Amino acid sequence: MEQIRTPLTGTPLVLPQASHPCGAAQDMPLHPADELAQIRAELKRLHQRENELRSFFRDGAQKQDFKGAAHDVTVIAHKKRVFDPSKLPQSILANPRFYRDELRTLISAVERPLALPCQAILPGVGDLGDDPVDEQMRDALPI
Repeated sequence: MEQIRTPLTGTPLVLPQASHPCGAAQDMPLHPADELAQIRAELKRLHQRENELRSFFRDGAQKQDFKGAAHDVTVIAHKKRVFDPSKLPQSILANPRFYRDELRTLISAVERPLALPCQAILPGVGDLGDDPVDEQMRDALPI
């Protein structure tokens, strides 16, 4: 399968299986903003599925479920030591010497509303129908 590197990101994009925001497979790479949103949506879906499978193997799997055609699953329970800051005295928790500032960058991808079709943008283009607004527009149009 051919890989195309988008000019702005260099991210390989396998085509034509890559889905486009319009919902259909495209023969061109996505814009990096659309690609980022698509990757995050796919990661979210994969993490949800991973959690479902982990719950299955942890709680409800039978002996035969742990051996697949190409992979075996092993479940290991172990104890881990975790630091609990709520156990510290208030004098330490309130002391600014024990804190540091970090600069973090948040990058979000928000879906934009779809563009309106030409008929909605330009009144008078297309069928004027029985809408009262269209009747007003018909009266305003030159004969």
